Amino acid sequence: MSERKALFFVVLSALLWSTSFPAVKVGLGYLNPLWFIFFRFFTGTFIYLFVFYALKMKFDLSVFREKKIYILSILVFLSYVLQFYGQKFTLASRTALIINLYILWVPFLARYVLDERVTKSLGLAILLALSGMVLLVTKGDFKIFMYSRIFIGDIIVFIASLTWAFYIVLGKDLLKKYNVHEFNIVTFGFTALLSIPFLFFIPLTLPQNTISILVIIHLALFCTVLAYFFYTMGLKHAGAIKTSIFVVLEVFFTFLISWLFLNETWNKIELAGGILVIISIVLVLRES
Repeated sequence: MSERKALFFVVLSALLWSTSFPAVKVGLGYLNPLWFIFFRFFTGTFIYLFVFYALKMKFDLSVFREKKIYILSILVFLSYVLQFYGQKFTLASRTALIINLYILWVPFLARYVLDERVTKSLGLAILLALSGMVLLVTKGDFKIFMYSRIFIGDIIVFIASLTWAFYIVLGKDLLKKYNVHEFNIVTFGFTALLSIPFLFFIPLTLPQNTISILVIIHLALFCTVLAYFFYTMGLKHAGAIKTSIFVVLEVFFTFLISWLFLNETWNKIELAGGILVIISIVLVLRES
C-alpha cells in the first residue's frame, strides 16, 4: 500500500470517528446513556467479530487469561459512561476536543505508572491545555458559567478523558502481546456486559424509531469497527508520526459536522480556548 493511500485511510478514520460525537448527541435524545452504551457495544462487538473472522484473522484466546484485560474493560466502560452522561449537558464539538486531551495525560501518567520521562514541551502543552480548558468551559465568565449545564458536562467529559488516558497507559504492555482488534473485541464486549447490571434499575428504552436505530448501527459499524480497521491500516503503512494528525482532523471534522447539522456555535473566547487546546495536542504529537 502506498503512503498516500495509507494517509487516506487515516483521514477516513478521523472522519468516521468525528461523526460519533454528533451521533451520540442525537441518540441521547432518544435513549438513556446506559442503554445506549449497551446497544452500541453489544451490536459493535458482534459486527467486529464478524469482520475479524471474515478477514480470516486468528483470535488469541489467551487474552482472556490476562487479569489486566478486565481492569481495562472497566476503564473503557467508565470512560464511555462518563462521556455519554457528560454529553447530555455539553456540545458534541466540545466533547470531541476535551476527550482528545487524553493525549496529554498519557505521557504525564506514564511518568508515574511506567516511569517514563516527562519533557519540558509536555509541561508547556499541559499548561496550554489547562489554560484553553479554562477559557473553553467558562466562556470568560466564571461566576455564571460554573453553575451552567454545559460546565457540568465539560467537567464530566474531562474526567472521561483522564479515565481513557489510564486505559491507554495500563494497556500499553498488552498491546505488545496481542492484536489491537483482539484487544478491542474483548474490551468492547465487556463494556456491553458491564452495563447489564445497571439496566435493571433503569426503565427500558428501546430504539423505537428510524433515527435511533440508524444512530446505533452507525456507531457500531462505522465508529466502533471500520474506523479502527482503517486507522490501523494507515498506521501500518504511513507511520505513527504522520498518522497522529488524525486527532486534530477528528476535532476539526466534529466541529464542522456539529455546526452544519446540530447548529452548534462557539464564541470568540471559546474558540481561543479551543485553539490553545489544539496547539497543546500538536506539541505532544510532534514530540511523540
